[in-house]
Amino acid sequence: MRRLLLGPENSRAATLATSQHAIYALACLVMIMHTLDLATGLRMMLVYGINLEQNPLARFIMHNAGPLALVEFKLGVVLAAVVLFVRTAKIGRPRLARNCLLIAAVIGILGWTSNLVG
Repeated sequence: MRRLLLGPENSRAATLATSQHAIYALACLVMIMHTLDLATGLRMMLVYGINLEQNPLARFIMHNAGPLALVEFKLGVVLAAVVLFVRTAKIGRPRLARNCLLIAAVIGILGWTSNLVG
């Protein structure tokens, strides 16, 4: 069943972007997208108010601890996830790491584009 759903293990789609360099490039992409999300989110909250932020945890941190704490928290969580995914690739699961990094990058893209709408 796995072969039917996922295809052969050595197919082009299965091995696309699973090299060590590709994993590091995807990790950098994730960090850039989430940094853009953070920058546009901070700008939005400082210009238009905290109430426009959709993430209740980010609103809470911004309201109680300020922008610097939000920067530390957001980049800390994202960096921890990226390190976990890169280590996952190193221990022999590069397809899983690639897919997780792509999903994380898309979440970052959705975050910063939603901040531009507000």
